[in-house]
Amino acid sequence: MDRRKALGNIGKGIGTIIVTPSIVSIFQRCQSSKTFNPTFFKSEDFNLISRLMEIIIPKTDIPGAIELKLPEFVDNYIDAVWDKKSKENINKSLKLFKDVAKTKFGQKPTRDLTFDELDKLLDKFLKSKDINSDEEKIAASFTTELRNLTINAFRTNEYIGENVLAYQPVPGKNVGCVDLDEATGGKAWSLQ
Repeated sequence: MDRRKALGNIGKGIGTIIVTPSIVSIFQRCQSSKTFNPTFFKSEDFNLISRLMEIIIPKTDIPGAIELKLPEFVDNYIDAVWDKKSKENINKSLKLFKDVAKTKFGQKPTRDLTFDELDKLLDKFLKSKDINSDEEKIAASFTTELRNLTINAFRTNEYIGENVLAYQPVPGKNVGCVDLDEATGGKAWSLQ
């Protein structure tokens, strides 16, 4: 599966992170940090989330989620922006995701799951219509939320905004009624 091509289609259907000065500050703090201690997730959960995000946006000819420090941003973003109920919901859905993973892969701790096993779980929860139990539905909501956060963080990342997406520093030239292919070569505009 070519996840990069899917990002363009997926990204059109989900909301974006509103880029405010505090969000920019979080991004800058994450990019400049040499070491990182998670502020919201436990260390073991942060490692799992980092690996899942790297599967969603792997390194190809452009950096992947881990190299772009998207997991660090998402951890700080959730801690700084989300309300208490949203934080409780993601922790609950993460716990159920880990429980389903343990059941599916023989009680193996999530830190020992391979990228292939995690990829199978993502495929199951993001693509399958064969989700029956309430636990699996909640685990699927976690993967959907994580995918949305990952894609939004990717699209608002400074490196991606300036080097991958169409980027025009302000003040730019105002040209109306121009086809996207003509204006940017088919690239989406950067949110930077």
